[in-house]
Amino acid sequence: MAKSKFNLSFLKEKKWIFFLLLMLFFCLFAKTILKKGTFAFDQTIFDFLEKIRSNQATAIFKIITNLVSLPALIVFCLLIYFNSFTRKHGNLVVINLGIVTIFNYLLKLFFARERPFGIALIKETGYSFPSGHSMISMAYFGFLIYLIYHGSLSTTKKTILMILCSIIIFAIGLSRIYLGVHYPSDVMGGFFLSIAYLIVFTHLIDIYRKNRSVEV
Repeated sequence: MAKSKFNLSFLKEKKWIFFLLLMLFFCLFAKTILKKGTFAFDQTIFDFLEKIRSNQATAIFKIITNLVSLPALIVFCLLIYFNSFTRKHGNLVVINLGIVTIFNYLLKLFFARERPFGIALIKETGYSFPSGHSMISMAYFGFLIYLIYHGSLSTTKKTILMILCSIIIFAIGLSRIYLGVHYPSDVMGGFFLSIAYLIVFTHLIDIYRKNRSVEV
């Protein structure tokens, strides 16, 4: 396969510094939450979103937040299996989702942070930190970005698809805050940890590819 001109090789050299920074931020969040503390910016963001709430926006965010519901993820995985571009990566996508879902479940049990009280626009159960939707969306669509980058599409198509995936990730995180089922710090913590996880996950895949001389 011809080498892509879409070059992000500089990230490879700095990814472990980025990993450490992400873990540092997550640990700072976790330390405050374990002390039953709150963040000033959580309430500031809630106050702002409350001012812009509307029936139309609520309907849109309800659709967005369901992009990582179980039925939606099953459909996405099936699409990957039946798509010629991503079929060979179907097992990796499922493994990726399985790992991050179990990881998030265990972390929620450990931190046991209650969800925001009295502002939710949809019904949710379970604990709040870190946001499962944020972790899963980042892991799923972030891994798609990895596959797209290493694929054989043109630079233009890669750029469009990678930007689209990034917008979806951000929109899902925002939907959880707007709908009042997560603190902003839940979403940010989920993003930080999931990106750090993806760095490790994709690094292991890169090692496998190199040792086996296979292409993504």
